[in-house]
Amino acid sequence: MEFFNAAETKWNAFLKSKITLYEQYRNFDYGPESENFVSGISQFVSHRLLLEYSIINDIRTKYKSKNVNKFIEEVYWRIYWKGWLENRPSVWKNFVKKDNNELNFDLYEKAIEGKTQIPFFNSWVDELKEFNYLHNHTRMWFASTWIFNLGLPWELGARFFLKHLYDGDAASNTLSWRWVAGLHTKGKKYLFSTNNLRKFSNNRFNTIAIKNKEINLNDDFISEYDDSVYSCNMIKKNRELILFENDLHIPTLRDLINKYENVFLIFLEDQDRQIKISDKVLKFKKNLLNEFNSNFSNVKSISSSKLAEELANNSLDVLYPGIGDNLDFLQRLKNQRNLEFNYLIREEDLYSWKFAKKGFFKFKENIPKINEFLENRKY
Repeated sequence: MEFFNAAETKWNAFLKSKITLYEQYRNFDYGPESENFVSGISQFVSHRLLLEYSIINDIRTKYKSKNVNKFIEEVYWRIYWKGWLENRPSVWKNFVKKDNNELNFDLYEKAIEGKTQIPFFNSWVDELKEFNYLHNHTRMWFASTWIFNLGLPWELGARFFLKHLYDGDAASNTLSWRWVAGLHTKGKKYLFSTNNLRKFSNNRFNTIAIKNKEINLNDDFISEYDDSVYSCNMIKKNRELILFENDLHIPTLRDLINKYENVFLIFLEDQDRQIKISDKVLKFKKNLLNEFNSNFSNVKSISSSKLAEELANNSLDVLYPGIGDNLDFLQRLKNQRNLEFNYLIREEDLYSWKFAKKGFFKFKENIPKINEFLENRKY
């Protein structure tokens, strides 16, 4: 249980010794091999080895002081991003179909190889590829540089992140890039100064000037609200269940999984992805699935290319994987094989997502309601 134990160990260490310092030091990136004051659990949360709601419950149970609220708020940002995208699935659809043919391909190649004329950006590219992680503040600097300095399409930057990040998540990644680009909160794009870079990199990056272009982006589609997800629940209807790698929280899934005769744990191969991911990320996901599978006798790990031939029934339950490549794969399979899927969605998700129809600060007003909803649940 290497990864599951690592997730618990890392979270407990942060909860015990660093969480009270998070608000003060969270924006400082001291470097990939230095101690930072972020939690470092994002790769486990994005795959739900650690469940967002369980994390919130842990904090609220052990701390009553307000100096932990900023970290709770950051966990809620992740929930908000998921809910916002579920309410507007057209944003994901338009992201993945964007062709981006009109760009400077030579500059793009230099950017993804870390060979631009911007040393600090090049170092972030190398860091991302080596560690499959970037500090959250550095991700904002990276995206801002990509969009407003290099003038490259934000969609290609978001794809580049998803290719290399262990914690790559369709909602958080796509919408964070849109936020930096000034598309999520209209007209409020993220730009940073040399002083900001110098201070929060702990003087690792000193540059005389940052030369941004005057770029103002707008969507070329209408983002329409969709409430179809709210017709789902957690009621079992079929004998077989499908799971993916982005919801592997054993404590809250064990009872559910034990109700089924067969459970298919799907590894989405790169050939079935619209957003291709690196070999290191593919291996990471496969290892997570193998560990999860070892906890159950009725769970079978299977690659996406082999799933169709394994199915004995046309109707199956599916632990809802959320907007992204997993769900898109299921939709294609459903159409090809005339299947019926009963999507199971956690009550916590459904309750929280309904508040994510507008901006985060509107969502934030309802966090006390969500906390109250979570209080009587077991994690």
